[in-house]
Amino acid sequence: MASGQDITTTCPALIDFEASCLPEFGQSYPIEVAIAHVDGVSRTWLIRPAAAWRFWDWSPEAEALHGISQELIAREGIDAAQVLAEMAEFAGDRPVYADADIDAYWLEVLAHAAGLQPPFPVRYLGEYFAERGYTRPQIVTALASARERLPVEHVARDDASRLALTVQLLHKAEQAEDQGR
Repeated sequence: MASGQDITTTCPALIDFEASCLPEFGQSYPIEVAIAHVDGVSRTWLIRPAAAWRFWDWSPEAEALHGISQELIAREGIDAAQVLAEMAEFAGDRPVYADADIDAYWLEVLAHAAGLQPPFPVRYLGEYFAERGYTRPQIVTALASARERLPVEHVARDDASRLALTVQLLHKAEQAEDQGR
């Protein structure tokens, strides 16, 4: 395991998107995104569909999972450019990680709709774990504990917060181990 660094100097932000459908079911677009910090602070945004997405796919199965309707995002969604600006501000200088490559794709789709570049790269969370030297059993234990505390899935804020809690639990275990030496 990596030597324990202060969590504030290595603290990532965790991101999760929900989408109109999964790519295997058609051309999907992002409808909700959340970013969570390891300290427990999180933000979520409903995304108003861009005009370019009008003929893209919507899956009733995906809607049943995340519970977000087309009517809701049309009524309460925020413009892509505003979402990107607020996401960039909230993430700050933190590196941003996700547990799936598809989140980087949806960030690119969102940025393209706004005519902008993504405000930050989305890295794979497994790389962060590897860089810190966490073992598979440590990760599985932390993730199971995080799932126990935050069991709801397919809600962007809960998914991002669960990942952030997983990182927090790993950091705490690392610090406890370092203090025991």
